[in-house]
Amino acid sequence: MADPTVIECPSTCTVTVVHELSLPPLQLDTADGAAIAGAVLAVWAVGWAFRMLIRALHIDGNSSTTKEEN
Repeated sequence: MADPTVIECPSTCTVTVVHELSLPPLQLDTADGAAIAGAVLAVWAVGWAFRMLIRALHIDGNSSTTKEEN
């Protein structure tokens, strides 16, 4: 943490300025990081499951990628 800078005015006021770089993604603790990683993994797993389901439904022996013979 940065040291505060104290500015004293000629009157009775005092101003304290603290310069601090605050990036929320860098201030995660282990539990928050694990929660985000779990959510990303869950979304990836659901997408992979949908891909496998669609691939299974499209397998009928007539692939559109095979070269048709005349």
